[in-house]
Amino acid sequence: MRRSLKLAMLALALASLTACHSKSGSSTSSSTAGAANGGSGKQITIAVIPKGTTDIYWRYVKAGAEAAGRHYHVKIDWKGPEVDGNESQEINIMRQFIARRVSGIVMAPSDERALVGPVASAKKHHIPVIIIDSALDGTPGKSFVSFVATNNFKAGERDGDYLAKLMHHKGNIVMLRYMVGAASTVGREQGFMAAIKKFPKMHILVSNKYGRNSDSHCKSVSLDLMSYIRRSQGIFCSNETTTFGMLLALQQQGLAGKIPFVGFDNTKPLRKAVRDHQLSALMVQDPYKMAYTAVKFMVEHIHGKAVPVTLDTGAHIVTAANINTPAMKKLLHLPKKH
Repeated sequence: MRRSLKLAMLALALASLTACHSKSGSSTSSSTAGAANGGSGKQITIAVIPKGTTDIYWRYVKAGAEAAGRHYHVKIDWKGPEVDGNESQEINIMRQFIARRVSGIVMAPSDERALVGPVASAKKHHIPVIIIDSALDGTPGKSFVSFVATNNFKAGERDGDYLAKLMHHKGNIVMLRYMVGAASTVGREQGFMAAIKKFPKMHILVSNKYGRNSDSHCKSVSLDLMSYIRRSQGIFCSNETTTFGMLLALQQQGLAGKIPFVGFDNTKPLRKAVRDHQLSALMVQDPYKMAYTAVKFMVEHIHGKAVPVTLDTGAHIVTAANINTPAMKKLLHLPKKH
């Protein structure tokens, strides 16, 4: 009887110890989740809104955002217009995320003015916004949390300097712009023109033509410019679609590789053109780093930490001479899991 009583008491003690251990484990897990979710216990959801979802550039943005989401244990909700430049659709997507009361919004505005109202609305509803890729009218740190992007003026200026070197600082240039109101490409175009102005023997013959967001339209505009191109010693295009459309036009006319040509952004056909010496150089951004950093800053902001109000994520000149180096391969290709 006494032995049975001892066994019963021992079993009771063990059960009590197990229960305490179980409660302690739950508390640690809850507290970790709370810390990862702004201390509220609610899952952090960060909406990421690109300008478009078709161009390869935005796949790099998506991959970077999702990688940061996995690292910081937050949910990434990715949604954007199918085609770049559809600001009305981007405004509607912003409104949807505001109505859902997401934890934060990372957005690449398709127009520097059209998205000001929706961003102000998000702020009014206590939803922080970080701007990526293209500038938005307003003051970083006040109108929105932070601006994470390439310094597009500087990148365009570097493209201008590089083309000037290829042209021996003299000759005529055709410049194909992208789209009115797209702050990122406007910045590149302004930077490029500022660089060319430094050289008195260089002249931009065409600077008022826009290719817009279609490869076929960019090709058509480029073909219309052939009389100017044949009188020029250099070509500059300010984004992926304008660069590719111009390349197609030059190939059709048998001029690819015969005129120094610098462009922007990174796709498989453009990389091939660089290797084949049909494109002299590409200025390539780091959209993966841009999106990863923006999500990181958003998480830190939600946790009450100070983040930089602006950050230049850099750009790199890719040529046939460096395209196969380890550093460029890492920049130009998505991680294998994407």
